Amino acid sequence: MKISKRKFGILFIFVVFILIETISVATYHTAVLGEKSIKEESMRMQIEQEEVFLKEEEQEVLNLINQYRKENGLNELKPFSKLQEVSKLKGEDLVNNQYFSHTSPNLGTPFEMLQTNGIDYKIAGENLAGNVTAKKAVEAWINSPLHKENILEEKFEYTGICVIESPVYGKIYVQLFIG
Repeated sequence: MKISKRKFGILFIFVVFILIETISVATYHTAVLGEKSIKEESMRMQIEQEEVFLKEEEQEVLNLINQYRKENGLNELKPFSKLQEVSKLKGEDLVNNQYFSHTSPNLGTPFEMLQTNGIDYKIAGENLAGNVTAKKAVEAWINSPLHKENILEEKFEYTGICVIESPVYGKIYVQLFIG
């Protein structure tokens, strides 16, 4: 099969055009991904610069959890003020509405609560406990396979913890995780 110079020229221009478009698209996607990475890094820096105030027993929970994570070769969780606020909302809701569940009749699931409160995440989790001391609450979580999974999830980076008095359980412990 013989191709004329004219057909060859048209084919050559067509191939060059396709290559240029492919390079442009690839560059555009890289730029978009670069912007996303910059936004994520900016958010991470903002989270880590926020000052978070934990009550003494909330700090004890964080210390116990981080000690257990370190013993298992994981990074420590960092407190995040917005997560702290949402964990407090959940704790108050549990006590005021006298239920004990991951799904609130008023606030929805932990994931809906995070979304409603403008918290972005790739992965999230929640641990709940009713107990009398931080040490006993954390021990109960560690002895429960699903709660332990949350504690040892390597993708989790940030946490919010609420400890609130409960007439039924002594105290309610709420821990939210995001990564």
